[in-house]
Amino acid sequence: MQEENISNIEKYGKPVLNSLKFREALEQCHHHSSTVGMHSLNVTFVALGIGYMLARLHIRTDTRALVVGCLCHDLGILGRERFTSSSSMCRLHPIESANLSVFFADPEDRDKVYDICMHHMFPLLAAPPRTREGWVITVADKVSAVGERMLPPVRRMWEKRNLKVIPDPFILNIAA
Repeated sequence: MQEENISNIEKYGKPVLNSLKFREALEQCHHHSSTVGMHSLNVTFVALGIGYMLARLHIRTDTRALVVGCLCHDLGILGRERFTSSSSMCRLHPIESANLSVFFADPEDRDKVYDICMHHMFPLLAAPPRTREGWVITVADKVSAVGERMLPPVRRMWEKRNLKVIPDPFILNIAA
């Protein structure tokens, strides 16, 4: 399944991945241990895993919209120093991400991708997602953020105990 996820990311995410914005995202720090770009890729892997689990329950998600939305959801954070506070960044970056996302989405996916980006901060922001894909990324974003915050201390703890097996980043194994 990991190979299928990588294939879907390469296939549907190509316009985002090849953009100057995403290259910039790979350089900007995020969650203290990642970059905006790596976080977006982590979110995409988790979201595709959730989509796979939903498909087993006969609940379909739009993979193309999910991939593009996940890759774009935090692009509005780029240049975060322009925000006056964390709360303004939390409130404004979804709007900027949503406005950028429409340039990368196929015309038939624009509404879903816009919804994904605009509402991914729920429940920190009041408006919930309106699409199934929006709910998927909302969950995937929280799971990824917690993992990115927790992984470095867990890895240090394991190294401190001189254990030979250090866990891989959980994100690559979550959908296995």
